[in-house]
Amino acid sequence: MAQTRCQEHYHLRAALISLPQPGEDAQPSLAGKTIAQRQLLFARECGCTMVIAHGGGASEDAIAMRHAAEKAGMRYQVISNTHALSGAIGNNDTLLVLQPGLLPEAKQALDLLRAEGDRLLIVSAGPGAAAGLERIDLDRAWGGAMTLPGSWLERLGGLPEDAAPHAALLRIALQQRLPEARMADTVLDDGRWMIVDSEETARWREKGWLRDHLGDSSSGQFSRWIAQQTIGRAGSWLVERAWSRPAFLGFAAVLLGSSVAAAIYDSPVAAFALAALSVPVLEAFFALSRLIAAPFGRTRRLYLLRHAVDAALLTVSLLSIDSLWYRAAFPSFVLIIALVLLDRGVVRPLIEPLCDRGLVAVSIAALAVLTSSEIAIMLVAFVVLAARLSPDAKNSG
Repeated sequence: MAQTRCQEHYHLRAALISLPQPGEDAQPSLAGKTIAQRQLLFARECGCTMVIAHGGGASEDAIAMRHAAEKAGMRYQVISNTHALSGAIGNNDTLLVLQPGLLPEAKQALDLLRAEGDRLLIVSAGPGAAAGLERIDLDRAWGGAMTLPGSWLERLGGLPEDAAPHAALLRIALQQRLPEARMADTVLDDGRWMIVDSEETARWREKGWLRDHLGDSSSGQFSRWIAQQTIGRAGSWLVERAWSRPAFLGFAAVLLGSSVAAAIYDSPVAAFALAALSVPVLEAFFALSRLIAAPFGRTRRLYLLRHAVDAALLTVSLLSIDSLWYRAAFPSFVLIIALVLLDRGVVRPLIEPLCDRGLVAVSIAALAVLTSSEIAIMLVAFVVLAARLSPDAKNSG
């Protein structure tokens, strides 16, 4: 919806993204994507339907960029010199220009570029120059992005072919008095809008980037915490592997299926232990999904898969109680309903571990070693229900 609105406002059509010239080093990458591919994601979020890459068309970066553009449903074209740019853009089109090496993930900049009308993003000269952005004068620095009308590209014909297109277009934008939009200087502070021009800078930013997009997780939610710690250490490697997400999801499904199978064959301890193991694996799948979708993608619907663990716990509980059906059903349903209700409240750290299905399942498995499965499930269900009714748990709504 935002993309369509953006196109209706000012017909943003293409984005100019720089690639390494023949003989130059490959671009640094961050969490499995080059800086140019990060710029492509930003351009798509702005509503661009076409990418114009300036640089060598046969390099690994260019080939990877083409694949990324096609996967995003965008047209892709490579130009080797500045003069070719005017032939790629019509007079009624709009061009988004991004400074080479810019990591563009700031929401404020995105909102400014989505607004109606072409514009030049600027920041204060001091902070901008310190961040590697191009200084305009004593007061201003180019913010690294601008949109301008395609009709202005005809002015590139009077410049040398080997002129850097982004610098030339900045000069044209200033001469034509392109309207300016000032970004807050604080947008440069958190690493979401910065120049990444070396592998060292990319590695430094990657640590914060992984932390930002994985989010915070309390150690009380042990399964989620251990999953995020694991993905945080191997996330950049896993993001590059197409098999990583299906592998985590498939492994979680195998564990849940094995849990139900163990319950069918009268092994309740093993059944609950396998269910417990599935929880951090599934949380690792969620964490990895967030990294792959970041920074603009959404993964909310994926979290419905957490109910698969609840369904497995309910099934295993019903199968593990060797009694009349209503005696098996009562504690099993009380346990699951109490867990779901606890999720819908705001809990304090003291009772937060009870929201962790992994800890709940392993607790039942441990108790089932000492007593019957029925008593183990009843005890844990009672504790969870008591926690939900305690003053430490408050309604979220």
